[in-house]
Amino acid sequence: MDDMEQYKELFMTEAEEHLQSLNQNMVELENCPEDSERIINMIFRSAHTLKGSARTLGFEHISSLTHHMEDILDYIRDGKIKVNPEIVDLLFKCLDALEKMVSEVSDGEDTTSVDVDSLVEVIKSVKEKYLSGENSKEDSLDCSDINEVAKKQVEEKTVNTTSSNSCSIHLVDESAIILIEGNSNNSVVEKPENLDSVLNQMHESASALLTILDALEYSELKDTVKNIDELSTAMLNETVEITENSLSVLKSALSTMQQIAKVVETGSSAKYDYSELNEKISLTLSETVGESVEDKEIILDHTIFNLEEVSEELISEINENKKIYHVKSKVVEDCMLKAVRLTMVLSKLKELGTIISSVPTEENLLSSGSGELDVLISTDLDNIDILDSVCEMEYVVFKEVRFELETVVTQVFDEEVPKTEKSLETPAKFKINIKIDEECLLKAVRAYMVIKDLKEKGTVLKTEPPEEKIQEGNLGGNTVTIYYDSDESEDDIKEIISKTPEITEFLVNVQKDTDNSKDSAKIKNTADTTSKKQTENSSSKKSQTVRVNIEKLDKLMNLVGEVVINRANFTQIATKYDLKELHNAVGRLNMLATELQEEVMGMRMIPVAFVFNRFPRTVRDTAKALDKEIDFEIEGSDIELDRTVLDELAEPLTHLIRNSLDHGIEHADERIKLGKPEKGILKLIATRQRDRVNIIIRDDGKGIDPDAMRKKAFEKGLYSKEEAEKLTDNEAVNVIFLPGFSTAEVVSDVSGRGVGMDVVRSKIESLGGSVTVNSEVGKGTEITLHLPLTMAIIQTLLIRLNEHIYALPLTSVLDVISVQKEEIKNLEGQEAIIYRNHILPVIWLKDALNTSGFSDSNDLYVVVVEKNKGKVGMILDEVIGRDEIVVKPLTGILKNINGLAGATILGDGRVALILDLNNI
Repeated sequence: MDDMEQYKELFMTEAEEHLQSLNQNMVELENCPEDSERIINMIFRSAHTLKGSARTLGFEHISSLTHHMEDILDYIRDGKIKVNPEIVDLLFKCLDALEKMVSEVSDGEDTTSVDVDSLVEVIKSVKEKYLSGENSKEDSLDCSDINEVAKKQVEEKTVNTTSSNSCSIHLVDESAIILIEGNSNNSVVEKPENLDSVLNQMHESASALLTILDALEYSELKDTVKNIDELSTAMLNETVEITENSLSVLKSALSTMQQIAKVVETGSSAKYDYSELNEKISLTLSETVGESVEDKEIILDHTIFNLEEVSEELISEINENKKIYHVKSKVVEDCMLKAVRLTMVLSKLKELGTIISSVPTEENLLSSGSGELDVLISTDLDNIDILDSVCEMEYVVFKEVRFELETVVTQVFDEEVPKTEKSLETPAKFKINIKIDEECLLKAVRAYMVIKDLKEKGTVLKTEPPEEKIQEGNLGGNTVTIYYDSDESEDDIKEIISKTPEITEFLVNVQKDTDNSKDSAKIKNTADTTSKKQTENSSSKKSQTVRVNIEKLDKLMNLVGEVVINRANFTQIATKYDLKELHNAVGRLNMLATELQEEVMGMRMIPVAFVFNRFPRTVRDTAKALDKEIDFEIEGSDIELDRTVLDELAEPLTHLIRNSLDHGIEHADERIKLGKPEKGILKLIATRQRDRVNIIIRDDGKGIDPDAMRKKAFEKGLYSKEEAEKLTDNEAVNVIFLPGFSTAEVVSDVSGRGVGMDVVRSKIESLGGSVTVNSEVGKGTEITLHLPLTMAIIQTLLIRLNEHIYALPLTSVLDVISVQKEEIKNLEGQEAIIYRNHILPVIWLKDALNTSGFSDSNDLYVVVVEKNKGKVGMILDEVIGRDEIVVKPLTGILKNINGLAGATILGDGRVALILDLNNI
């Protein structure tokens, strides 16, 4: 898969998340317009991120429509348009179009079937309608009035330049002056007293101008005023530092607003290029866009680079008078395609200079999922030029610092190291311990500078770490031990060492028959310990998450399944040979396999919110189509299910919810007559029960009338009149699951075609689950889906029938009993036994599976199981016991045999078929 395909795949994954978030928040916006500011901000975040990602990958149709959606959201946020059904419907229409376009991208389509231009025209006409006052005078001011307001507010502000080295921003009455002395730079200055007043007036003027410009469709001018307003708001909220540069940009912004106001007033058609100002504003805002409080200050940690490895390259670059920078890029949390953004940053930096090192490396950047990138770059450019080039990228925050490397180190590795003149056996006169500053970037260079200086006055006999390692840039810590022979005094040696920068501590000891190797080992151990601590500290700095393709998880799950099978095999071998050591080894293997299995299973588990969150929109649209008022509630959305199970739930749940809305909950006028609240209540609930999850769809509607079900079942020919009358209330209610059954009198877009409930039950049963219905006439209906946590590895009861082994899902097994043949009675053609003072129907498993042969023993086993039609006893030869098995799907002719759900391989290598109890 090439890079573009990886980007596209990542875009699709995150686009789906943002579209679901947009759906959810728009439903909330419609229901809670009083909290629109908070919700609009959440919608903005998702929409803006989706737009930026689409534009990055060249999906201009998605980017364009999202941009025009943002215009509507912007006016809602500014109070120029109120949330109403027409606006919400328009936003949902746009959202449906976005979902369609994203789906087309996923299918590999280069073009879209969505008429984006027509939809954009609808958005523009709706904006014009509300902003022109056609809809309501309360929604917008008269354009001419706004013109006067804007003219008056903007003309109150003027900007004068006092000299090339100072600038002033002041009101026309000169009641207050902002004055900054000195050259324009990015140093922080004291906040001028009148700045807040100026910024507030700028915001008011910008708001007025934006309204006029939108009505007149000056799109280019509008974008510039928006940028100016964003700058003034950011400075007002103190998310932009008050520096000489930012005040200089503010000065230009005020001047531009005055010019734009004149264009509006005179109706001039003159063209102005404000691209330079827009770039300056973008640069000023770049350090704060999307930053949370804890992210405002990005700390540069130079130790993230392995500088010893790149020492020679660094020195070579410095020799060529290059500037070395540490550029740190951080992608904001809500940005999609973080790795893609950072790849773009790295590509841009390559154009500006030589990349010496990067963390993560270019090869690992995409797979790392990191939201941060540290780059060591050599270039001729100044720092401001680098930032100008990269800060135009959205969602990325930059900080930089120059490495102050002394030019003296450039010659260190160019000189050939002279060999020692004395053997290592020569007693060292001095033992020198040196400690280098932890923050030093080139520790090995500093160490070698000391060694080089000492060699000019004597002989270095031995070093720890070895001198060769130091030359290679591999210091291994921040301490060095040097065994040294020289005629220089102790003070002279100290003076030599002190000349080298970034040496924090050093100790010169005069040796007296010291065991060099022992001391050396001690120093080396210290260095190794220091290095180990540094490694541990470095590794504990970050805890990252990465996205994993579901196919890889499935493969990992299959491998775990093989481990489980082999674990069972080893257990049988250990039991057979009864060796203590083997038992112990198998016990440890069991513990590790169980832990591995639980971890992998946990990786596949995701909250049911993944599916639940799409239903507020479904309920909203369906209720609107049916002209009903609904309060929709979700509970237990944090309950987790296996991804493979959850992926299959969307369609059944959609059908059940639409059924409740259509057939269950009454219209408002009918509910009022019945003494019920005007709004119907529909709940979607998830609960956990041991190793099963129950999903409940509950409504407070009319309920299911058993008598009506009996009548319908007879009319549709599903039962004879006598059979229908004999149905219990529970059996009558469950008639809804029969194929082709429907109580709807009229076929609609919502339901009534007689397909669905039987498909729902079949789907749930194929997942190893079951469906139950509880209903009370006039009170409501509750449908419960009983689902296994996972379909990959399950607990079963192993049974034997005519030398064949079968597995029953343990979740369906209620009891195991033994009976005598004579206890089995025939009651009106149905065999049964007395079980706990109740009649329990029984079936012979050999007949259900159509197999021949059976045990001649008088003692029989009966396994009591729960089927969708109630409890039943299954007669079989022998119960072997419980076992955990790996479910393997059936293929070929076995796939379509009723009563079989899958197969498994037992520990001894035999194959056992897994029974589907609901189809026996």
